[in-house]
Amino acid sequence: MSEPASDGPSGEAPVILSAGKLVGGGRALAHADDRTWLVAGALPGERVAVVPTTRRAGIVEGRVVELLGPPHPARAEAPCRHAARCGGCDWPHVDHERGAALKLAAAAEAIRGSSALADRLRSAPIRSSPLAYRLRARLHWDPARRTLGFFEERSRQVSAIPDCRVVSSRLGRAIGPLERALSGRCPAAVDLEWLEDLDGGRAVAGLRPTGHDAAAVRPDWLPPAEALPGVVEGMHTVSASGEITSGWGDQGVVMALPVSLFVPIGSFFQGNRHLAGWLFDRVVELSGSRPVPTWDLHAGVGFLAAAAWHAAARELHLVEPSRPSAGAARRNLPEARVAVGTAEAVLAHAGALPAESLVLTDPPRAGISPELRRRLAGWHPERIVMLACDPATWGRDTSYLVDRGYLLTHLELVDLFPSTHHVEILAVLESG
Repeated sequence: MSEPASDGPSGEAPVILSAGKLVGGGRALAHADDRTWLVAGALPGERVAVVPTTRRAGIVEGRVVELLGPPHPARAEAPCRHAARCGGCDWPHVDHERGAALKLAAAAEAIRGSSALADRLRSAPIRSSPLAYRLRARLHWDPARRTLGFFEERSRQVSAIPDCRVVSSRLGRAIGPLERALSGRCPAAVDLEWLEDLDGGRAVAGLRPTGHDAAAVRPDWLPPAEALPGVVEGMHTVSASGEITSGWGDQGVVMALPVSLFVPIGSFFQGNRHLAGWLFDRVVELSGSRPVPTWDLHAGVGFLAAAAWHAAARELHLVEPSRPSAGAARRNLPEARVAVGTAEAVLAHAGALPAESLVLTDPPRAGISPELRRRLAGWHPERIVMLACDPATWGRDTSYLVDRGYLLTHLELVDLFPSTHHVEILAVLESG
């Protein structure tokens, strides 16, 4: 039975629970009064006071308001001071150095439908990252409160983030000047996108609509260059699709990797400054030195393809639906053929493709689409290097390919997002 405790912030009395294993979204599973609880902020084996946040079909979602017993060994001794309100991180209670085993367990639980893949994940190596890692960030501007920060959990209320642990030191210093520059000039709630190079020497920012149906950002909402000396080298308005529409100064930054990559504001790039170079080198190794034709099916600005090119000069085919990112990929890899569109559409018109090919893929969180999975299986390239950002969809896609003759020959996890439950899976599938 549950035990009553003093009322929590929701107005309901907290329930005392014993946290079990980690499940979806990095939450802990618990049971009380014939109900299943998914508890944010709890770690396996902990006794916690929990307030409910939502209820649906016999499942209660809740969050910890008090730790009542011994902490899990991976619990952070001094969590971020914004943890109670800020929604920028969902694991601020987990120590980024001691929490690797928890990430492995959560990832394996997400694909429990495939016991073989789950077992492989539990025993896979994981590369950890220090904090202050974000060279990309999207903050939210609240003009009424003149505050720039992350949304609070399950809210559109903006939470101030002084001394945030995950953003870069340069962005941390820039928040105050940016708030002052936007005050009285930008009257609408907008997103501020931040991008800096690997060593933090140069940075650019962009204002873009917040939400899917928001109106475009007006050029006169941009602070002028003289309002932000030494803060950013460029600032622009950006459409919802990532197109730069107006602004001043630099439009992007150059990432100093073995193959230098220009990244415009509004385009995707791996956001972890500490591991970007390591990840590039790893993909160089996994791509191999045979100069087989190489297809990057979710190319972005060309990160994975550049690593393959660095491994061996080869015929490159890049596919990217975002025009700004595709334009950057052409600039970064002038040797490559870059198609703007979806991988499904491009492959549908590609004709016969050689089996002696390398495929690179960094799919979105939804994973590889059913149509693309079908086309990959029919093409059957000899090697696929996959960087997946969601364990559940990675498990689904990998199971599909394994059932059609592929072998999982390499598997490791990369903690690109400390202080969150998210983890990247770097895998190689080879034709059996």
